[in-house]
Amino acid sequence: MDASDSERPPSEAVKEIIERDGAIKIGLARGLVNARALARYIQVATHNQYSFEALVSAIRRYPVKASATKYQDAGRLITKLTLKNKIVAVTIRSAPEIPLILAKFSGEIDFGRGETFRVSSGAESISVIIDSKNLEKLTVAIPKKDIVRVLGDLSEIIVVLSDVALKTVGVAATITTELAINGVNILYIMSYGPPHTMVFIVEEEEALNGYRGLQKLSKISI
Repeated sequence: MDASDSERPPSEAVKEIIERDGAIKIGLARGLVNARALARYIQVATHNQYSFEALVSAIRRYPVKASATKYQDAGRLITKLTLKNKIVAVTIRSAPEIPLILAKFSGEIDFGRGETFRVSSGAESISVIIDSKNLEKLTVAIPKKDIVRVLGDLSEIIVVLSDVALKTVGVAATITTELAINGVNILYIMSYGPPHTMVFIVEEEEALNGYRGLQKLSKISI
């Protein structure tokens, strides 16, 4: 902590730590985080710069209800949720012939039956998200030397958002925080639209907890 940090009032230190950690903010708003326990955590994080009682007082003055309302308002911008299992992610080395192979492969995907085919490309690799039943078709089409990694036992959590979400700060952060709170590790994030949609590729064993957490946040009936 530098000299400028040491001159800050405890309320600013408390605000900074709560605002930058979504899990703490939401836990506090939901009454899951005890003010005194949080004060001890902040005291350690700030190297005992502030007294324990000063931190407790600052935490109790923090606008918890306003923070919770903002979080819930972001959640209500979710208009539809879908959970799909039996997904695999294939990482392919970026090579000149790969786009043409993938374009041809996409012709074998039955989009009318809801089959999955998502592509995210980077400078060195391309990630392809497909249904596990189509994995063999893809691995036959792609040269073995170009397949870097195959991750199985995955799920998609598909989040459809209202148009208001496009101009609302913090919606994506709210969703990822809720998934984290529910023990979900996000492997890939993809988006497309309209309507604005975010797709989270996660471990299948964690997906249902995350899906239920987002249902509760969005107030969508099960």
